[in-house]
Amino acid sequence: MAAVRPALRRAAAAALALALAGCMAPMRGSGRGPMATPVDREVIRVMPNRPYSQAVRVGNTYYFAGKIGVTDSTRALATGRVTAELQNIFEAFRALFNETGVSFRDVVQVTVYLADIADYEEMNRAYAEYFTVSPPARETVAVSGIVNGARIEISLVAVKTSAPPVGLRP
Repeated sequence: MAAVRPALRRAAAAALALALAGCMAPMRGSGRGPMATPVDREVIRVMPNRPYSQAVRVGNTYYFAGKIGVTDSTRALATGRVTAELQNIFEAFRALFNETGVSFRDVVQVTVYLADIADYEEMNRAYAEYFTVSPPARETVAVSGIVNGARIEISLVAVKTSAPPVGLRP
């Protein structure tokens, strides 16, 4: 009988926890209950013959896939290659932003991958031209290699807002 009591206590505690959980109002956006709000998801421009999309929108947040800016002309550069690749990357993002209605002012997070950390200062100077005021959060990571021999790859997250542009490159 003594061994049964702890088991009954555990079962009673579990039943009480379940009953109390049922009394709690669901959190907004939790996907359950009357207060839940569905979040829509949109895949933007799937890459042909590649298993990823250029961007995915969830609600008003946009997740942009990493881009490289390497071209035959940037590969030929002895100096300024990282700057040229970064400009190509951000111009490619600008084109995708135009398609989605997002702008540089909406960018909240940037991840920069460098094939060589020695390129950090060059990257930072070129990057600063695109985010002159209120720059987004950013991390820069040195990696052992980037696709197609690129020196830099950038991915980012943006949240679409109605705030006026601040400190953007013309």
